[in-house]
Amino acid sequence: MKGPIVITGAGGFLGRSLAEVLGRKFLIRPTDLLPGESLDAEFCGNVSDPDFAMRLLDGAEALVLSHMYPRGPGAYDHPSRPFDVNVTAVANLLDAAVRQGCRRVVIISSIAVVYGHLPSGARLDHATVPAPVDLYGLTKSIQETLAEYYHRCHGLSIAMLRPAYVTDESTMTDKYGRVKATVNWQYIDRRDIAAATAAALLLPDLGLETFFITGHSDGHKRLDLSPAIQRLGWNPEHTFSAYPNDPS
Repeated sequence: MKGPIVITGAGGFLGRSLAEVLGRKFLIRPTDLLPGESLDAEFCGNVSDPDFAMRLLDGAEALVLSHMYPRGPGAYDHPSRPFDVNVTAVANLLDAAVRQGCRRVVIISSIAVVYGHLPSGARLDHATVPAPVDLYGLTKSIQETLAEYYHRCHGLSIAMLRPAYVTDESTMTDKYGRVKATVNWQYIDRRDIAAATAAALLLPDLGLETFFITGHSDGHKRLDLSPAIQRLGWNPEHTFSAYPNDPS
């Protein structure tokens, strides 16, 4: 890829790892709401603004959507702000990608799209129908619906990655600074998400494809990981094997 890859939410917990890993292989254009370390003020702003989205995608070759409305206390009690950030902004960016000739997109979606199926214990795969149980999962489900539309109607090549609990195996912290002592099948290291993103960006015949990804060795019992393994050539480097599982 010769043109820059736009990475939204690049100042966040996951976004920083995306920028670090992708920056080793590609020319990147990281963006977030406010400039900061390694974030050029010229390309920072509100992606809910269509004009900014158009400027951000100018000359871009690919788009990685990793921004999200933070899940703090009460943040998802009302749909207004979550929908503005998680839905409207994604629609703006996909529209700008079409208009600016950017043909390849990776959406960092979430297992929250299908959380309603977890109590059944069923093994989830790409054909599992969406069943969000909260506003966060609903916004992620709508992101995937937008992806289907822009692929079908405008020909964008889009990979949708569905990680679960994003953390950092080295420190066992999550995006909110919480430190964990035990793990479960949903754990995935942020660097492994970045590695899957890089593989999706390079997949030559990418259509519209969904990939469950998890790092824990028990993840395959609950999720069909074969598309990520076979299509992306992806396997997690961080498996959390040094940590005990959560109490039953």
